Amino acid sequence: MRRPRRLLQQSQKKFMANKIIKQNIPEGWQLKTLGDACHIVNGSTPKRTVSEYWENGDIPWFTVDDIRNDGRIIKKTSQKITERALKETSVKLLPKDTVLLCCTASVGEVALAKVPLTTNQQFNGLVTKNEKELFPNYLFYSAQNFGENLKRKAGKTTINFLSVGTLANEWLLIPPLKEQQKIAGILETVDTYIEETKAVIKATEKLKKGLMQELFTRGIGHTKFKQTEIGEIPESWKLEKLSDIAEVERGKFSHRPRNDPAFYGGDIPFIQTGDIVASHGRVNKFTQTLNQKGLSVSRLFKKGTIVMTIAANIGETAILEFDSCFPDSLVGITPKSVNPVFLEYYLRTCKKYLDSIATQSAQKNINLEKLNPLLVVVPELKEQKQIAEILTSLDEKIKVNKKLLAKQTELKKGLMQDLLSGVKRVNI
Repeated sequence: MRRPRRLLQQSQKKFMANKIIKQNIPEGWQLKTLGDACHIVNGSTPKRTVSEYWENGDIPWFTVDDIRNDGRIIKKTSQKITERALKETSVKLLPKDTVLLCCTASVGEVALAKVPLTTNQQFNGLVTKNEKELFPNYLFYSAQNFGENLKRKAGKTTINFLSVGTLANEWLLIPPLKEQQKIAGILETVDTYIEETKAVIKATEKLKKGLMQELFTRGIGHTKFKQTEIGEIPESWKLEKLSDIAEVERGKFSHRPRNDPAFYGGDIPFIQTGDIVASHGRVNKFTQTLNQKGLSVSRLFKKGTIVMTIAANIGETAILEFDSCFPDSLVGITPKSVNPVFLEYYLRTCKKYLDSIATQSAQKNINLEKLNPLLVVVPELKEQKQIAEILTSLDEKIKVNKKLLAKQTELKKGLMQDLLSGVKRVNI
């Protein structure tokens, strides 16, 4: 019987890929499949309806949320199961140093268990068959490295799914044990720096959040306060409607359809809701432009305008760092008598409130009739400036550390590609 052309082509592609891999094995290294090097253990979920499987359990039960909450090195889990669940269900206890690899939904997510644990069916446990041949920490970084490749191989159903068979056939380059340990050690050092940077960002963001709450309700150095419609504020502060302290104007792009190419491609910036959401308070780049014909159906707002989203993502704000047009899903807020940086930070604190009063339809939105009466605290200009400077300094610190994090992440990516392929060898 002749093999179907599609299967034959797949077989030929696999043969050629394996041939290329085998031709590039560094001297002294081995090439094995994951199935040959590891035991692959399926995860499972005990029935939620059987309380005896969950109540007062002390056996860690791992899910992808544990990666999101605590990172990739797993020392504890948010959920636990009982000994009875372990005995009566298909869930299996995985040993310390098991590599946990997600094979459905978030395919390619990887973690390393530093305690014995169980896991749900989203994950397969990779247990090294021989630790004298394969160092678990090296396997952990190798699994991170081929995660993107696994995503491409995942079968497409309603969600991504990676079969055990596909996983077992994934190729793994294995250096001598001491070289594996050295490679893992280098990557662990980079990971340590990455985690330290993430911790600084998280702590600074937490500090900024607390300071915003304090500064916009208590101010700087005040001892006397008064009750207002929005709560207690310093006695000397005013409470003004947004429309009284700023010009509030809706963006514009009147032509339909909006994607008509005849209006685009000039030198006039044209920003959208997504640009505001991604801007972190300062719009300093753009990806779309209008020509003069596009400008004729739109509206140009000046540099320094505060832009707010009023559809879908309600209440996101940022300050324009260049003249720009934008559609009516955004509004431009031009301060008359207040510090624009102070006002932009204050408006960030109103996001939850604005979202709560948004009109519910096919898409959430808020109109100017609801936005104009928004109450704004107004200290004296000197204090506005001080508050703006404090918050700006924290944002700058966050920005600097996010750039550092991006560089560290890119460094790790490059090191993984070089070290795990043997392109660069380490000294033993």
